[in-house]
Amino acid sequence: MAITQHDCITCKIRECSILNECDKDTLKAISKFKLTKSLAKGKRLFTEGDPVEGVCFIKKGFLKVELNGKEDRPLILKIAAKGNVLGYRINAKHAVHTCSATALTDVQYCYVPYALFDKISNKSTVLRNQVINLFIDELELIKKKALALAHKTVREKVAEAILLLAETFSCENEEPAFQISFCRQDIADLVGTTKEQVSKIIKDFEKEGLIKCTAKKFSYLDLVSLNKIAFFKYPSV
Repeated sequence: MAITQHDCITCKIRECSILNECDKDTLKAISKFKLTKSLAKGKRLFTEGDPVEGVCFIKKGFLKVELNGKEDRPLILKIAAKGNVLGYRINAKHAVHTCSATALTDVQYCYVPYALFDKISNKSTVLRNQVINLFIDELELIKKKALALAHKTVREKVAEAILLLAETFSCENEEPAFQISFCRQDIADLVGTTKEQVSKIIKDFEKEGLIKCTAKKFSYLDLVSLNKIAFFKYPSV
């Protein structure tokens, strides 16, 4: 695992992370203690049940964030990408990770020991509020995930997953194609179904002219229809 140091103030990734609105003093404090590390594809950044030791700012690459579900089947909560933050807690004293994070590609990230990050954020109202907002976003994500698993059909869930993958892996309108580091089983773990069901739905979408799929490359033909399939009005809660 290679380790280097960089300045947060001049980092372009900062513009799409929770550090975007922080003042120079806060950024200098984080720069002083953080390390830039690399993680090889397939390796774990942390594992469910591990003690929380640090905050990780993703600079490059993709990770799947998952937890153990029924019968120890993984359930992928989200895909973390450039600008995302993992490992944060409002209070990490004696806390453990409630999920695991595994590299889908080679990953580069900045690591700040939690005790130091907590001390810095306690001195910065802006950073503290950003961390709180992250928690709110995570709770909303879990709520939507639970509703989707309970109420959406497999067809709707797979359509939504493909749209999410397109957004995450930078699908451009000018050339509607994207390469993913996601296998059929990963998609199944993302939507809470089986690999066989995912393969069947993808074949159906191809027959209907909605997508073209070769190995791990998707090409879109009808984004509007995919959105219509994926859209679902959740019941009031």
